[in-house]
Amino acid sequence: MSDVVEHEMKRSLTEIVIDPTHVERTASAEFERNRARLKEDGHFHCYVCGSTEDLQVHHMAEWMFANVVDFVKLKQFVEEFDPYGYGRLLKNKPIETVDDIRCLLVLDQKHHTGVDHTDGGSGTGIHEVTFPVWLIQKLAQDGKDPVPQNGETVEQVEKRV
Repeated sequence: MSDVVEHEMKRSLTEIVIDPTHVERTASAEFERNRARLKEDGHFHCYVCGSTEDLQVHHMAEWMFANVVDFVKLKQFVEEFDPYGYGRLLKNKPIETVDDIRCLLVLDQKHHTGVDHTDGGSGTGIHEVTFPVWLIQKLAQDGKDPVPQNGETVEQVEKRV
């Protein structure tokens, strides 16, 4: 078995999804309570890199899909992908809204909606890249992140990796 030589992967992704009708977005009282609880419980840092700058709260079931989400399936998912332990802690409580604390993930801006406009639009945020590419930013060995960060050239990343 031979090794594959390091190379740059560049692809265009066409994503087709119907954005269901929904009410104008406002932060619910439950969302605000859960955001505060994430802070109180010591989770207010980026899940990917640990940064405490430019933090945002990501809905694991996208807010725009709140009218079509199956809350039983969502509950099962957040019990399996449970970064803060709330899925286990609240296992006996149903989920009735995407603003439930089990559905929230704290990310900094670059790992939430991050796009590098200087290089033509590559991304680092969960809304901008595929899940495996987004997740390797958390799981890569120190100094070996293969995803170009904002302002970083491909050549710089190749040297690092």
